[in-house]
Amino acid sequence: MTDLINLYRQAEDYFFRGIASKCLDLGDGANAYMTGGAELNFIYITRNTNVLDKILIQGKQFFDEDNLAFDIIIPQEFCTSQMVDILNTMGYPQKSKSVSMVVDLDKFAMGQTASFGDETAIKANDDQLNDWMMPLIGAFESTFEVCSIYAIIHENALKRNINLHHFSLYKQEKPIASITLSLNNSIARIDDVGTVPELQGKGYATHLMRYVLSEAKKLGAHHCFLESSDSGLGVYQKLGFEPLFKNNIFSGKK
Repeated sequence: MTDLINLYRQAEDYFFRGIASKCLDLGDGANAYMTGGAELNFIYITRNTNVLDKILIQGKQFFDEDNLAFDIIIPQEFCTSQMVDILNTMGYPQKSKSVSMVVDLDKFAMGQTASFGDETAIKANDDQLNDWMMPLIGAFESTFEVCSIYAIIHENALKRNINLHHFSLYKQEKPIASITLSLNNSIARIDDVGTVPELQGKGYATHLMRYVLSEAKKLGAHHCFLESSDSGLGVYQKLGFEPLFKNNIFSGKK
């Protein structure tokens, strides 16, 4: 399990460092990633620490330079009552939870996929990031402006040769679901899984996920990781993902 968690952290760092405009090593296993106005600004605590207050002060200074809100993500097993007291005292209430997950691609089989007929097609969209971002607007209750900034961030990462792969599922030539795959040697990670709200729950994202996991396996990845919300847990488990650890997410909203 420890080896898998280490691989998970490598995949996490590769993706967020790849799309970040700035990163900061906060010491004692904590890292800050700034993506700017795309509302994906995080402090990740990766191990138990006795200097949480110092990490939070340094992290806040880092994000305050650009007047950005941020979230703090801590594995649930490290969230002692003392740590939670520090977070609450410093103004960081818990807002949600997530689950870090893994699938063994050496054992992954495509299995039976949904049949949507000729009306759907999956396309690699590294050169069509405007299409890739469109389903994410509604899926994440975001805005065109925020998602446009996020698309630019990904475009810049591609220019720096960060190993990202963007895919969209089209229905009647309209992008309805999207996903991002990052690859670091034989380690893969999935992010940005989203379907337009009116077509959620019909299997489109699962169909796209199966395709992308197969692509990751073809590209030589042995494990694929992701961070799931509680609501997405069942979908990923059906695809063969297993929980690694749970996270508590604390808000640094301004």
